[in-house]
Amino acid sequence: MAHPEPVSDALFGSLARPDNLPDEIAQQIRQKIVSQAFEPGQRLPTEQEFAQRFGVSRNVVREAIARLKLSGYIETRRGVGSFVATDAGQQAFELLPADLLQAQALEHVYQLRVEIEAGAAALAAQHRTDAQIEQLRVALTRVDAASDDWRMGADRALDFHMAVCQAANNPYFLRLLSLFGRAIGDAVRTLRYCSTGTERVAQIELEHHRIFDAIVARDADAARAAMREHLTNGMQRRQAQLQQTGAAAPAAATSPRAGPGPD
Repeated sequence: MAHPEPVSDALFGSLARPDNLPDEIAQQIRQKIVSQAFEPGQRLPTEQEFAQRFGVSRNVVREAIARLKLSGYIETRRGVGSFVATDAGQQAFELLPADLLQAQALEHVYQLRVEIEAGAAALAAQHRTDAQIEQLRVALTRVDAASDDWRMGADRALDFHMAVCQAANNPYFLRLLSLFGRAIGDAVRTLRYCSTGTERVAQIELEHHRIFDAIVARDADAARAAMREHLTNGMQRRQAQLQQTGAAAPAAATSPRAGPGPD
């Protein structure tokens, strides 16, 4: 049986000493599995080797390995070691905000989000009820009213996007969008924060109104196009920010994490 390769210092990034070290270590190992730096079936370095590389105890590494095993990325064999699962990551969909600091992953998630939300907007135009139109109207009014508060505006914008998915009257769209979880919220807050005091805020409001008007008019093609344009504009702005900052999140302590954003 082939022995695992030594853990190279260049393979993993340094730890930022977060509140939860097992989570960060699990995240770094997971990223290497997803990128196939560790291939399916490959034996992983030992707990001791990981502990030395990350500068933590074996107990911390053991917790990280347990998280990866639970999420289907790693298989452990008693007395032998830990191995990359042959179907690593295919047992459950998950998206971590830190993944979105990588340009390729960011683009891939963006492509998925565009198709989900543009499709949801088209279905909303076809299947929305009068009550759902009123819910969308209220959500839109709240977004407009919060234009001067980036944090509140971000939360209200997220509410509007979720209301669009609800109006599609297909529970699987809503469940799928919800799987993006915290990454979506962080994305909206990041872009709102960075758009404060710029013309982008007014553009966001206009784009939201175009989506709403198309849904009210039961124009599925227009709703799809309006949502696609909205997401594309937000993504292009986020890509420009990442190029300027070297994929770093906003430095201010009160600013949100980075991610793919609709606004």
